[in-house]
Amino acid sequence: MKRLNILTIAALIISIMISVFKKKNPTTIPGGEGLVIKKEWMVTNKNPQTAAKDIRPADQTFLTFPEWYLVFSPAEQAAYFKEHTASGFPYMSHVRQFWESYGIVKRQVKNNFPPNKGYHFMIWVIGVSTTVEYAFKAFYETIIGRLTDTHSVITDEDKFYAKFTQQYVDFIKDRPWYEFDFKQQLKDLWSSTSFSGTHLLRKLDRKYLITSELLIKWGYGKLIGLGTKQVYDKALPTTAVITEKNETIHLPRYDKFAAAVTDLSLRGEGFKEIAGNNSAILLTIVAPAAFNAHFENTQTVFTQPTSSDPATKRIALAIPVTDLNNLLIELDKQKVAIEHVFDY
Repeated sequence: MKRLNILTIAALIISIMISVFKKKNPTTIPGGEGLVIKKEWMVTNKNPQTAAKDIRPADQTFLTFPEWYLVFSPAEQAAYFKEHTASGFPYMSHVRQFWESYGIVKRQVKNNFPPNKGYHFMIWVIGVSTTVEYAFKAFYETIIGRLTDTHSVITDEDKFYAKFTQQYVDFIKDRPWYEFDFKQQLKDLWSSTSFSGTHLLRKLDRKYLITSELLIKWGYGKLIGLGTKQVYDKALPTTAVITEKNETIHLPRYDKFAAAVTDLSLRGEGFKEIAGNNSAILLTIVAPAAFNAHFENTQTVFTQPTSSDPATKRIALAIPVTDLNNLLIELDKQKVAIEHVFDY
């Protein structure tokens, strides 16, 4: 019943968001209608060689994208905040991209893999909480932030926010966000900034906003951390890969997986299974806006323009695990930046 109530509230929030943005062009462009990935690529491995403890559901290579978008989004903010204040950041474009991309990946796995209700529920929880956070930030920056905005990073508070955001991004690439030390960041804010100096209104405005954000995330993170320990087992820090030579190699998981699997590919290794799967695997690249993605035996799932930097875009690609090494070699050859390989 509690889950139903939460989903009802979430649905209401999302319906409001859709009604607000329905007349705008999508900021995530799908590779086609409905299922764009070949049906034969979307099959559960019936006889995996991988040890049972190292197997993860095949659909999670797609369903983990929304999770990782909430790493990509702060990373984009961190890059933006080095040159600009947060008052000009397009928060609501990121809300749209989150839900649009979730809708696309959801259509890819629907009816192809066993139901994964728990994971979808988790995506809704993080999606709704992010929608609320970003909507508040967009509202506040529009009403208050623009009145105090210096347009460039001048105050110690704006400099602190840029530094904090980058530290946060570096942390969550390999660790759960709720383990980040928001309490220490709060102490650093008040010890490294003053109540005097030029642009006093901006300083006071940023002190209030940053303090509020850190306090809320500190408290919310504690609750999420306690709940996670009660419900989920501790995640394995590695991903099991079976090579074409039938060797089992445990590679670092999460952000470091892309570099590790690329290194193996460049050394001539091919792959039979990743986390027990031999179906399609998702990866994203970042390329110039004019770049046309066309790689052999690869399907473009969607593209997303970078909201704060129209000169670049994200491209989500799907390819069978057995062909992944060829794609990684080609991307390296063309000097295309691999953003992430979604290792289930």
